[in-house]
Amino acid sequence: MKSAIVYCNGSPIKKSLYQKIKSKYDADLICADGGTNSAFKIGELPKFIIGDLDSVNQEVLEYYKSKNVKVIKLSRQNDTDLEKALKLCRKLKYDKVFVVGFTGKRFDHTLSNISNVLKFVKDFQIIMIENYSTLQFVTGKNSFKSEKDELISILCFDPRVKITTENLKYPLKDETLMFGQRESTSNVSIKENFGLMVKNGFAVLIRSTKNFLNYD
Repeated sequence: MKSAIVYCNGSPIKKSLYQKIKSKYDADLICADGGTNSAFKIGELPKFIIGDLDSVNQEVLEYYKSKNVKVIKLSRQNDTDLEKALKLCRKLKYDKVFVVGFTGKRFDHTLSNISNVLKFVKDFQIIMIENYSTLQFVTGKNSFKSEKDELISILCFDPRVKITTENLKYPLKDETLMFGQRESTSNVSIKENFGLMVKNGFAVLIRSTKNFLNYD
C-alpha cells in the first residue's frame, strides 16, 4: 500500500510519533508550505514541498532545494495548502495519507483542515494524527483491533449515513449520528476488537494515537 505523510503548518507532532508512522507505513513525506519548517526541525527530507510558499522559511526552502527536493509553487488562493497537497496525493495515486500538524492556536484553521480532508475521503484512506488523538474517516464494513475498555468516539456529518457497531458498550444498529444532534462520544470497546459498519457515506472514528499505532 502506497502511503504518504502530509505535514501541515500547525502544531507539530512528537518526533517519535512521526518516525513511527514513517517507519511502520514506509510513508513518503509531503510538506504543505510551512509544514516544511517542522520537518526541517526533526531532520526529515520531504519528497515534495507544495503550496504558495508564504510560510516556509527561505533558508529552509533553499536548503531543501540544494538537496534536490521537488518544490511545487502554486499561488492560487482557491485552495488551501493542505488541499494542494491532497490533490498531489490523488494525482500520485497514494492509497493511504496521514495528515499531521493540522491543529494549532487558531481553531478555525483546525476546523478548516478537517473540512479540507472531507473532500478527499473517496480518493484514499485518510488518517489525521496529533499527539494524543487520531481521526479516521471510515466507510463500509470495518474491523478494528483494540483493547478492552478502550475509549472510542464516532461522529458523522451527514444525516443519510447509517451506522452499526459491534463489541461496543453502547451499541448502534443502523442508526444516524449527526453532528450537532447526536454523537457517540466516549463509547467503550468491550473486547479486543470492535466492528463499525457505515452505509451511505462515511463516519469519523476517534481514538487515542497510541492505540491506533499499536493496533492498526
